[in-house]
Parts: sequence; C-alpha cells; structure tokens
Amino acid sequence: MTTKQFVEQIEGEASIYFDIKDDKVEFATITFPHFRGMESILKGKSALDALVITPRVCGICGHAHLMATVRALEDVYKNSSNPVSLSTKAEVIREFTLVIEMIQNHFKWIYLSIIPELIKLTQTTRIQTPLKGAYASSLASKAIAVFAGQWPHSSYMLPGGITSDPTNIDILKATSYLDELILFFEKETLGVTLEQFLSFESCKDFASLQSDVGFIESTLIDVRMNTKGFAYDRFLVIGKHNFSKPSKMKHTRSFHVESALVKSVKPYAPQEKSFALNAVYKDDYYETGPLARSMSNAVPVIKNIHRRFKDSAYSRVMARVFELASLMQEAKLLLEKIDITQPSYNKPVDFSKISGSGVGVVEAPRGPLLHRVEVQNGVITSYEIITPTQFNIGSSTQENPTPAQKAMIGVSEAEAMFIFKTFDVCSVCTTH
Repeated sequence: MTTKQFVEQIEGEASIYFDIKDDKVEFATITFPHFRGMESILKGKSALDALVITPRVCGICGHAHLMATVRALEDVYKNSSNPVSLSTKAEVIREFTLVIEMIQNHFKWIYLSIIPELIKLTQTTRIQTPLKGAYASSLASKAIAVFAGQWPHSSYMLPGGITSDPTNIDILKATSYLDELILFFEKETLGVTLEQFLSFESCKDFASLQSDVGFIESTLIDVRMNTKGFAYDRFLVIGKHNFSKPSKMKHTRSFHVESALVKSVKPYAPQEKSFALNAVYKDDYYETGPLARSMSNAVPVIKNIHRRFKDSAYSRVMARVFELASLMQEAKLLLEKIDITQPSYNKPVDFSKISGSGVGVVEAPRGPLLHRVEVQNGVITSYEIITPTQFNIGSSTQENPTPAQKAMIGVSEAEAMFIFKTFDVCSVCTTH
C-alpha cells in the first residue's frame, strides 16, 4: 500500500510517498513540487546583484545564503589575483549575525516543529508553546538588525566587508538582546543556567531537567526514538567557522574533506516531479547539521549520546538542542571581540574588471551550504546553489537511500513523519 503525506510546518512545500507493509514503512520517496529558479534568475546579472537576490532564497537562513555569496565572490577575486582584504571587525560581525540566525532557526525548530510533533506522536495534553519560539525568534531578529539593518533578506555583507559601522551603543544594544534571550533560554527551555547545561557530559544529566528540554528528552526516550531513525552514521561538515570543524566522518573516524567533491545528482521520485536535486560527497550520502558538527567537534555529551544511541532520532534532536546552547555562548564571545576602531569595509577592485570562478561554503542551520559562481567581466555566467536539505532529505532509490529515507524505514508512518522532521527540512532552499 502506498500513502501520501503532505509535510506541514516547513518553509515551502513537500510530500512523502510511503510504501507500507505490515504497518511499517518499507520505503519512502520525497518530492518538492514547486520550482523557484534562483540559479536561472542569477545568470546574466551583475555579480553584485547576487547580494540582493540570494538572501531571498530562504526566509529562515537568508544570512547563510548572503555569507555564502560573499565568500564565493571574494573567492573569485582571490582566484583572479585580486585578493580582498577583510578587517577582523567585519569577519566577527558577519559571524555574529550568522550565529544568531542559527540560534533563531533552532528555537523555531524546537517550539514550532519538534515539541508539537512529539505532542502529536504521544497524544499528550501538554500545552503547546509556539509563542515561546516566536518570542525567542523576535529577540534574535532584533540582535541581527543592529548590524544588518533588517531580517530577513538583508544585504549588508559585500566583498571587502560590511556596510554597517556600529558604535559602542550598538554593541550594548545587541548585548542586551542576547542577554535577554539567554535568560529566556535558561528559564523556559533549559531549567538550568547556560553554563550548567554546557557542562553536561552524559545523557543521564538531562534526567534532572524540569523544563521544555526535559520534556523533549524524556518523551524521546518514552517513544523509543533512541532506538529508531538511524541513517548511515556518517557525517559531513564543510564550512569553516569557530563553531565548526570541517571533516568527513564515518562513525567516529574523521577524514579530510574538500568542497570540490560535492556534487548534485537527479532525484528518484516516480510519483510526481520533484525540483530538488540530491547532494552527494564522492557519490555517497552523508548526514549534515548539528549532529554532524557536534561529532566533528567531539562535544563530550554528544559523543556520550552517540556511543549509546548512534545516529538515532534521539541523538539528532539532542545534538541540535545542545548546539543551540553552545551557539549562545559563541555569540557572547563574538560580541566581546568587536573592535569598532577597525574599518568595516576595504574597497576591492571594481568587479566589472573581474573574471573567474569562486566557491563560498558556510555552515547553515541544517549543514553545509555551497554557492559556486562563474563571472565574466563582472557578470554571472553560471551560479549553483547546493543546500543542506539536498544532503539530508534528497530522494533516491531503495538500493541507495538518502539519510532521511534510510532513517524512516522500519517504523510506523507516524514515527516516520516525526523522524523526517528531526532533519529540519527546508523546501524553498532546495527548489531553486
């Protein structure tokens, strides 16, 4: 028997076709039915136009797309023997807004997706808390806007730096928003201080939490998500940041990684046309995102969880929750590093004189985001976007499933829908 499920509470639209046998998922194919065409729109445009167009790929991770574009264009400069000089100030502020955007995404995922899906799965009477996600998200947006001017769809990064020139008052304002967000996180989400939570080294430490995280963790165990949702137990991190360590991992073994080895392949979706390509690394599928980053960074509590439960749905969820806490700490450190006496922008050579190719790689909320561009006399001749969803939630054959497809096999349809959500799907990033 084949059933069709529409995926709700995501950016864009997606459907899953389940092959059911004996009330268990035997196989599933995933479709993304709407085409957006950003790559085609960019072709023939001035290279700097990409700074306005690509942040509109997504309404959640527009900053990640902006940074990937900027890094790609700066790589074009470098490869054409006209390297761009960036101040530490510009680098730190770029990183801060990216980190805050990731924090915002993780909050939305917890309160607008995971908790409601757990409630649906367990049929509990716990009060749903979407307003908590909205409140936390609004604080994060305000912190971003101090430097970027707006969120979403800002274009404040450009080759050579940033357009904002913050004062000490601006730094103080951003610090105030972040402090308020951390207090909310401690009181409502964690139930302990940020420092206490980040000191956890075992999954047993979560048992004492009387909070939203405590509910998530205990409910995941109750529905046995520590024994379900396994993918390949191999992970991929490509973007270089203070919070990420590029590597390819098989179980706990780490290997060197090169972005040039990432490519797109056609999806397998026999029921209806899908406009999302799959992404592979050296022809293999890898899981990306918070669990991958935590494994690459050898985070003690996530290593403990992985040792006990491997790459289960439980491990995937708790890694994202823990990353949210660590990103808040990282955001505090970044604000302290900003030196307002440094220049925000170092003007590079006029782009109309530049020809070449470049690659920009960023760790977005769901994993590596790659932008590849070719430029001729300042005009884009080719633009390729490879998103994290293409790694995690592509649609391949039964002989070679993607991580999300593999993770959904062998469970009930309701459990499969929850497991699918643990990968944090984004349709609009993917159908470009």
